[in-house]
Amino acid sequence: MTTGPPPTEVELISAWDRALGQPAPRRPLLLLGREDADRLPVGEVAALLLRTAGSWTGDRVEATLDCPACPQRLEVGFAVADLLAAALDPTADSARVDAGAFTLDWRGHRLTLRLPTPADLAAAARAGDAAAAERWLLRACLLAADPPLEDPAAALPEVSAAMAERDPLGVVAVALTCPGCGTATEALLDVPGWAWQAADARVRRLLGEVHRLARAYGWSEAQVLSLGPHRRAAYLELVP
Repeated sequence: MTTGPPPTEVELISAWDRALGQPAPRRPLLLLGREDADRLPVGEVAALLLRTAGSWTGDRVEATLDCPACPQRLEVGFAVADLLAAALDPTADSARVDAGAFTLDWRGHRLTLRLPTPADLAAAARAGDAAAAERWLLRACLLAADPPLEDPAAALPEVSAAMAERDPLGVVAVALTCPGCGTATEALLDVPGWAWQAADARVRRLLGEVHRLARAYGWSEAQVLSLGPHRRAAYLELVP
């Protein structure tokens, strides 16, 4: 996995502006500034977004999840570093895969698979219900089977477990106990959705700062942003 510095304020605002014209699932990908973002393994994208958006949230992930048994809203928080610790080290032998491809021996079959990507998830979402989406993903990610499979869906549990082992951030599940009704449940943490909300909040704060200083001093957006966060904060303290 290759990562660079977080986008500058100008880059972030530009990415946010472009993303608003895109479908909601695609918006977080534009924050990464990579043309191949929708073709990377889902967990790799999650790790990149955690590193990028964490710089705007104090390296914390805060989210609100619904209890499945009562109207209670559950607030959860995690350190970005703790979530990233679950990701495999891409230099380790156990994680050495070619563009997300790996093999799995299943009931006498040698399966060659690849890890799903955001593009795969977007396409699978159009397949209908959850079961149809799972079958679509299996067909998309199954590169070869020797000998051929008569019923690929029968291998789904083992394939899903193997994918989770190789791409731990592909699905981020959170164990919760509702303080209202006591129900223990497991909820999914939407990392791309959290990253987009963090970016949106950050951009709107920046635009608010631009608005105040532009009105006070007649500066353009580019001039305000070029001040940098510390000088801009100092000027904002002077604005009534």
